[in-house]
Amino acid sequence: MSEACGISRRNLLQAAAAVSALSTAGAFADTQLPASTLPGSGGKPRALALIGDRYHNQNEIRIGLNRIFRELGVSIDYTTNYYDLSASLLKPYQLFLAYRDNMIWPGGYEQTAISTRPGVPGRSAGEDPGMFPPEKAEYWITEDQGKAVKDFVTAGNGFYSCHNNAFVSRSSKNYREVQGGWALSHPALRPFKVRIVNKNHPITQGVEDFMVNDEQHYQVYDKDPKNILLHSENLDGLTFTPNLRDPDHPDAPTKDMGTTSISGWAHEFGKGRVVFTAMGHTLDAMWQPEYVKIQKNAVRWLLRMS
Repeated sequence: MSEACGISRRNLLQAAAAVSALSTAGAFADTQLPASTLPGSGGKPRALALIGDRYHNQNEIRIGLNRIFRELGVSIDYTTNYYDLSASLLKPYQLFLAYRDNMIWPGGYEQTAISTRPGVPGRSAGEDPGMFPPEKAEYWITEDQGKAVKDFVTAGNGFYSCHNNAFVSRSSKNYREVQGGWALSHPALRPFKVRIVNKNHPITQGVEDFMVNDEQHYQVYDKDPKNILLHSENLDGLTFTPNLRDPDHPDAPTKDMGTTSISGWAHEFGKGRVVFTAMGHTLDAMWQPEYVKIQKNAVRWLLRMS
């Protein structure tokens, strides 16, 4: 569609999302609603979760998080509309949870995948690969959106950044400032041990070291190292060299990051609080018993629940 039509890609996405929300509202009781229609919380804390991306199914994330918030008695609403993230969207809430990365694919993806099964998307082996444009990702977050999150936390609210969400800090300085770090990358699923490195923090109370089969994400933390809560270690001696570089130094060479990665932190920001935990690519990982304890403790700490 040409620019002369006066309809942007973002407007088209918003219109499509609105139709989708109307069609699925009956299927999900916790479907995100416009703030003006949300019922009163009766003084209880409420959370908003921005979820879902190319690599993470929103329904699986809902299932994983619903257990945590239901057992805590905290109301949670969900949205996949990254373009709606704003100060006005966040205003009715006391906790913002983000479980998605920094990429969108407006031109589509898997265009070059060869499909050998009937009904499976992708080009067939006999088609001309020149007919299909290469995949191209774009960053979705704007600095205004990053500032909305920063201001939300500064005012005294909570921000829980989950799993691959540290990638968003690669494309927004405001987001990185409040989140406190940024993602390098990760190897494929493999077993590793999560070690509690700060046993005195409320988030790690009653939690033991644990094993999990998951993506071992590697992050850089910008703030005081005393805020780091968790390390992940591959006990088989497998190391990792990320394919992404420091966003502030894109020409710097990559290096082997070893067997151990930073996997969780918590810090104060303004009047609010921030938590990041890296585990959770699969539902099994999200529901690992010790990690469930961490997630619950994190929500309690962020919301200042007794």
